Amino acid sequence: MSSSRDTDEFLANIDYGARWVEAESYVARELHLDLDKGEHLGDDWVLTPDEVRLAGCQRIIVSSPGPAVLEVLVAALRASYHLQRVHAMLTQIAASAADKWRTGDRGCANRDLLRRVSQTYRYGVKAADLGFVLEMCSEPTFAPQDPDDGEDLRAYWFDSLAKIKDPRVGAFCRTIIQEDLGHWSDFRLIDALRAADKSWEPSDAEAFSRVAAEHPDSWIRQNTKRILE
Repeated sequence: MSSSRDTDEFLANIDYGARWVEAESYVARELHLDLDKGEHLGDDWVLTPDEVRLAGCQRIIVSSPGPAVLEVLVAALRASYHLQRVHAMLTQIAASAADKWRTGDRGCANRDLLRRVSQTYRYGVKAADLGFVLEMCSEPTFAPQDPDDGEDLRAYWFDSLAKIKDPRVGAFCRTIIQEDLGHWSDFRLIDALRAADKSWEPSDAEAFSRVAAEHPDSWIRQNTKRILE
């Protein structure tokens, strides 16, 4: 299960602004929850994942609400990631957000949702999810479209990818590494290096050494050197 540090970081990064409060109020009404002052959907004790509550969550997802509502729902379900039904809902939410992103909804709310659901998804990821996770890791529209945009939404899914033991994971990551050598433009590189390291092969040394010696970003060089050590 997620550690207390993971929980603290997750909650610390939530902006309890007007958008969140409005969406949270809607979800609470739909689930017939009374939130005390200072309580939020995201606190571990607020949502009991019984059949009635989970059925209510599913109804909300099926109603195709906006990304702010779905982000609140992800936070509410976060502590129950280990339940198969909850994992299926997280997959639905991620797939829906990705579809909307592809078709033009690239606002802050959908970006926040994609970031949030990827952070939660990693805890309950299973081998059967490999195809979906690879899709998220390689979605071309998730890559930065503007030179000033340093966020690559694909990279967040590598935490899930690295937990799956399958030779296709290593092959996928090694392709990213090889294709970026000398170009140094793929924001997924360090995540691919870390995931590939989990299934280290002697032939990896050459590519890893080039990254450690030649990459223009000192942080990536240093982290690759640590992997090699």
